[in-house]
This record gives sequence, structure tokens and C-alpha cells, in this order.
Amino acid sequence: MSDSAKVPSSLDGINVVMQNSPAPLSPEGENQKNNAKKDPKEEWKLNKAAITRFAKDSNWPEALKILKMLSTKHRNKEVYKALAMRVWICLKSDAPGYEVVLSLFHLLNTLTAKHEVAGPIAALAHLMAKTRTPDHEDRDLAMGQSQQMFNMICEYHKIIGEEAFHKWVAGNKLDDPNHYIPIVMNCLDIMVGDDWWFDREQLQKEMEEANAKKIAAQS
Repeated sequence: MSDSAKVPSSLDGINVVMQNSPAPLSPEGENQKNNAKKDPKEEWKLNKAAITRFAKDSNWPEALKILKMLSTKHRNKEVYKALAMRVWICLKSDAPGYEVVLSLFHLLNTLTAKHEVAGPIAALAHLMAKTRTPDHEDRDLAMGQSQQMFNMICEYHKIIGEEAFHKWVAGNKLDDPNHYIPIVMNCLDIMVGDDWWFDREQLQKEMEEANAKKIAAQS
């Protein structure tokens, strides 16, 4: 995928938002967390409630931290929901590029390289690695990981050589964010269904307000 490709309007939906500083848990919350360790189901329930609480307070980094942890609990049947919500918040918030790519890498590994959405996921990871927090110290790691995602897919589909790769990219419109971003976002919707643990419209609104302030400050 060419690094010279322009970023189109689809990225307006996954821009940066200024976030509040993470708030420490109350003593009661700490006790609940410690007690929950005795029962995985209760721990999961309390973590879900914590995500809802942090999101309501616009503390998206803390909500994301819990989702990142839950997305590795493969014995729980809701792990796929946690992973999809983790990716969604990464894309919509001000999470650094490497964190976004890491979440998408986890999503690709979960769905596997043979999944029909694998290509769009890798393309979005590449775009985020390139455009999100370009001055971040882990940008090179993000770029390398997004390339590894493409390598995994190419290996599965037996795509060999630069020419064949570019032909595959063009044939699947993976050089057009307006095509592949909606595919990935729809995949996340399907994985979660109607059971979102936070108000997506809230984060969307905060993002739009932050962007409006940026534009006003620059004018």
C-alpha cells in the first residue's frame, strides 16, 4: 500500500479527542476489585460496570485499559465483544498509533488471515500507523506490525512479490479508506451486537467538539 495515498473523509469518524486524566479507584472500588478475583464471573461483571462508569465520566483511557485486559480473557464468551469495543475506542479516541495497531493486530489474530475482513483490518492498521501520532516513539513498531499483518494475509493467500501484492490491494480496494474503514467498523458492530458497555454517541460527540475547537483555534 502506497504511503503517498491521501487520507480521505472517512477518517473524520476516527479522529483524536482530548481526554481527562485517569481517576483513581475509590477504596470501595479497590475492595470490590480484590474480592472479585475469587470469582471470574463476578470479576468480569465488575469490570464491565467499571468500563461503563469510566466511559460515563469521559475517562476513556481507563475504560480502554480494562477492555484491553478483558480482550485477553479467552475463557469468557464475551471476550469478542471486549475486543471489538477495545478496537472501537482506540479508533475513536486519542490512543497513540501503536496502541491502535496493537488492537487491530489482536483483532486480525482472532478472526485469522482467512477472514473476509482481514484485508481491511490490515489496511486500516497501516493507515493508523502512518497517520496517527506520527511523531510517537513507537511509530516504527506500529509500521512494522501493520506490515506483519499484511505478510500474514499474503502468506495465507499465497500472494508473492510486490507486483502481485499491489494487484491484490487494488483489486480489493485496500488503497481506498472510504471503502475499507466502513467494512471494519461494521465488523465491530456485528461482533458486539446491541450489547455495548458504553455510550458510543458520547465519545463521538466529544470527538466532534474537540475537532471543532481545533479548527476554531487554527482559524
